[in-house]
Formats: sequence, structure tokens, C-alpha cells
Amino acid sequence: MIVAKIIILLVIATLPHAMGLFWYLAGRNKWKICERTIYDLPIDPKQIRRELRSSITTPIHAVILGIFLYLGFFRNESWLSGLVTALLTTVWAEIWHYGSHRAFHLGALHWIHVEHHRSLLNSPFTAISFSFSEKLIFSLGIVAPLAVLDCFVRLNFFGIGGWYIGYFVLNSFSHANFELRTYNRWLAGVLTTTTYHSLHHSRYTGNYGLGTRILDRIFTTEWDDYDPLYDRIANERRPLTRLREKASAQGSA
Repeated sequence: MIVAKIIILLVIATLPHAMGLFWYLAGRNKWKICERTIYDLPIDPKQIRRELRSSITTPIHAVILGIFLYLGFFRNESWLSGLVTALLTTVWAEIWHYGSHRAFHLGALHWIHVEHHRSLLNSPFTAISFSFSEKLIFSLGIVAPLAVLDCFVRLNFFGIGGWYIGYFVLNSFSHANFELRTYNRWLAGVLTTTTYHSLHHSRYTGNYGLGTRILDRIFTTEWDDYDPLYDRIANERRPLTRLREKASAQGSA
């Protein structure tokens, strides 16, 4: 099992850049999957270079998880524990991301998050463009509480590692400047999309959720015109032409 765990850590360390490169090539070569453009605006090459520079420390996520593994945490290897751990990690990451994300938008803490928000228009590499402090806080905030829980209920490394892999795949696409496909009404009412997070960047606030809209709706931080804008982009295939362009409905915080 140790070899498999090392492989998972290597995947976590390298996957974010691999996914960024994949979506960058897809957009540059105008693959069919990129035809639902969100913002019909050019991305400055200087932004790409800046994002790549700030992405150098991205493997810290694998390092943090590896340290906890080395210290003896997450040793349960049953299939059931893997599924339960993956579910717990997913739920906790959603809560932690929303809470820390909102906190990072407060004046006293915004220095942690400001590097990520230098990109008002998302590129495939915006997903890995964070300050070292934010990467450290994000992963410690996920893994450390799980390690405390592991002292009472043995958790599974593969469940956590699987969540990280899924996170990096989805987070990379959520920072691309196009929609992959349309969602049915039920899924669209629960899950976030690339358009959802693009509005957060272009408007700088609102739509704080990671994978779902649930907490944004509970705490009324969702942009009220998201649904019509998503429908315009994904279904009508009419991109936005201004960063702060809005639909007729207004709102959010």
C-alpha cells in the first residue's frame, strides 16, 4: 500500500499543473468542448506568466498530506472507510472553503487572498495562482481537523487523496473561461459551475461556494442574476462582453 500512497501524493503534487495545461491547450486550439465562452475578452499573457510564477508552491498540498501520513494518521485501509472518509472530506472541505473564503475577503485578512484575485478574468492557470499562505491555510484547515477526528475514528488516506484529485480536476475547470456543457435543472440548482465562479472573480465578491451553492444560498451571498447569465452562456451560447456585465436581476454581497 505504501507504493500506492506515494503515487497518490505524486499525482496530487503534479495534477494541478497538468490540468491547467490541458485546459490551456483546449482553449488555445479551440476544441469543441470550449465553445461555450463565458467572457469574450482577451487574457493578457502577463497574467498567465504571473499565475505560473505564483503556482510554483502548489505541491505544498501533497507535502502537507504526506506529513500527516508520515506521522501515522489515516492508516485505515478498508473500502468502507475510504468511502466514508471521502464523504467526510467533501462535506468538511465545502464548509471550510466557504468560511475561510468569506474571511479572506475581510479587510484584515484579504492580503492572504489578494494574489488569487489579481485575475479578474479567469484563465486555466488561475486555479493554481494563490499565495503560499493561502495554500497552506487551505490544506491545513482541511487535513488537520480530519487528523483530530482520526484519533477517534480511523480515517482512510485514499479517501482524502481521492478528494484532492477530484478537487484539482474540478477546480481547474471552474477557473476556465468556458462552460463544458449544460446541467439539468436539479443539478444546476445545487452545484456551482464555471460561470458561477467566474462571476466571483469579475465582481470580486459573492458566489463564495466551492462545489455547491448551498452555503451561498443559506447566507445570501449568491449573485441574483447568476441563473439567467448561466442560461445565456451555456444554453444560448452568448458570451459576456464586459467583466461587470449583469442580467436584469441585481443583488448579492
